[in-house]
Amino acid sequence: MTTYNEIAGRRVNFLSSDPTYINTSSEGQVWYNSSTATLKSWLPIGAWSAGGNVNTARFVLLNGIGTQTASLIAGGYIAPTNQSATELYNGIAWTTSPGSLNTARRDSGGAGTQTAGLLFGGYVTANSAATESWSGTAWTSVNSLNTARRTRGAGLQTAGLAFGGEATAYSAATESWNGTSWTSVNSLNTARYHGGASGIQSSALYFGGNTGSPSAASESWNGTSWTATPSLNTARGQNGTGAGSSNSSALAFSDASVTTESYTGTWTTAANSSITRGVGGGLGTQTAALSISGENPGGTLLSSTEEWNFGVYSYSAAAWASGGNLITGSYNIGGVGTQTAALSFGGNAGPSYTTATQFYNGTSWTSNPTGLNTARASMGQVGSQTAALAIAGFTGAGPTFRTGQTESFNGTSWTTNPSVNTMRDGAGSAGIQTAALFYGGYYPTWTNVTESWNGSAWTTLPATMNTARQGMGSAGTQTAALGFGGEGSGPTILSSSESYNGTLWTNTGSLNTARSERLGGVGTQTSALAFGGFPVAPSGTKTEAFNGTSWSNYPNMATGRYGLAGAGSQTLALAIGGNVPPSFNATEEFTGEVGTATSKTLTTS
Repeated sequence: MTTYNEIAGRRVNFLSSDPTYINTSSEGQVWYNSSTATLKSWLPIGAWSAGGNVNTARFVLLNGIGTQTASLIAGGYIAPTNQSATELYNGIAWTTSPGSLNTARRDSGGAGTQTAGLLFGGYVTANSAATESWSGTAWTSVNSLNTARRTRGAGLQTAGLAFGGEATAYSAATESWNGTSWTSVNSLNTARYHGGASGIQSSALYFGGNTGSPSAASESWNGTSWTATPSLNTARGQNGTGAGSSNSSALAFSDASVTTESYTGTWTTAANSSITRGVGGGLGTQTAALSISGENPGGTLLSSTEEWNFGVYSYSAAAWASGGNLITGSYNIGGVGTQTAALSFGGNAGPSYTTATQFYNGTSWTSNPTGLNTARASMGQVGSQTAALAIAGFTGAGPTFRTGQTESFNGTSWTTNPSVNTMRDGAGSAGIQTAALFYGGYYPTWTNVTESWNGSAWTTLPATMNTARQGMGSAGTQTAALGFGGEGSGPTILSSSESYNGTLWTNTGSLNTARSERLGGVGTQTSALAFGGFPVAPSGTKTEAFNGTSWSNYPNMATGRYGLAGAGSQTLALAIGGNVPPSFNATEEFTGEVGTATSKTLTTS
């Protein structure tokens, strides 16, 4: 096994942001970006690659705010309704922000950064002049444009530029923003709308668009006036999107087309996109851009994001991969342990409940000769591969179809222990074999009861969950537990999360996607992973990571399912079994490296 250090004469640097390269001598450089959990390299070519999906697919978006790894979209259109939702991108996944636009609209201009943005103009029930300022958490209405219109923009939150668009007719108007108000300045030479935009307040470019027919016109702004520049090679009537840092560096894409063009004084055709999309969102620079959502030529909304990289190529450290199949596939299964030393037990093997106990070694599953004493599903589960607990659950038999029985596993066999005080199934659980917490669940209705296990007996605690729920995901320890999602009374599918500190439960950040029916959960109270859940569409493949405050979207699983078990940690997890339907025997392995370091040896074979 040869190391990268031996090949290249250096170790792979861990950096918090990408380095800036200014010459071709950097070809072949490799580094790890700890902010986006990606391995990156530098090659002097350009290409599109898949990014994270948006949560709300929409079109006629604004021209984008921010950078490829710290960006913002807001508004848009899902027929017949304008949208107000805001989503943030971290270079891996989109997260829905609680801060929505004050005025739902589509086809707006944008400027600024992910934490200090500006959105202006657009269409509500008529063309709008409204301007809103983004603080990183909320939108605030500020002074309006002089000309109400659908428009494009460039610049910063305190030094913006709005140009072109559609008012009562195609517009050539240009306005400058000083952080307080808009001032009309010199107009475009060619009035048009749905063009692409790039640059800053003193150095911008506007290209393509619609004048009644697709336009190839390109114009440069020098801070005072617009000057015609070489035209696009391909006229674009609904470009809707573009990226760039100045009037001499830009990228044109979209327009229900796969064609990409790069500008450095003239337009040059670059690598094609793999997706045909129109009137989506676009942002970034000539070398690192995003093409976001929009619609395909058939009018279907797209949730996909594509990332354009010239020179810098990303290899995400966050992904699901196939693992070994269970010998006995089931759903509402129990699971504990680590990614390379896991234990699964029980579950519904359809149509019967099983006692099967199986070991995972990181590659394949093997059966344990001895199974659970009581066949069950939807149980609580804590511990490790050699020291586990199976708590209560659903048996499908008897007067209640449930059991309160607790069983402990020593690596070889299961032993019956005292039962929980409140019999139920679908409860959350956290901790280890000798110090566990059991909370929520169902029987004879949704419950919020919390019980503590000391290794020999259960004690009902005065602390109850704020929301009675069952089928939740869970993570953590006996004194620092987390419960998220699940089904509440009604029934209602929940997105809310709760955190337990050893004394009481406190509401914390909500999942981006509400889900129930025993979604998978692993990790700690401040570093958890949630995956799968019901309904299978759209929840069953979704993965989210929790940082102690909020949830962020991560790459999806390959197969949507609910009633699955989780094992491992936030960065090295297993998704075990589940219901597609029918019951499912597949295992998927999640790797999501995070953290910081100074160097690392990369090997190649």
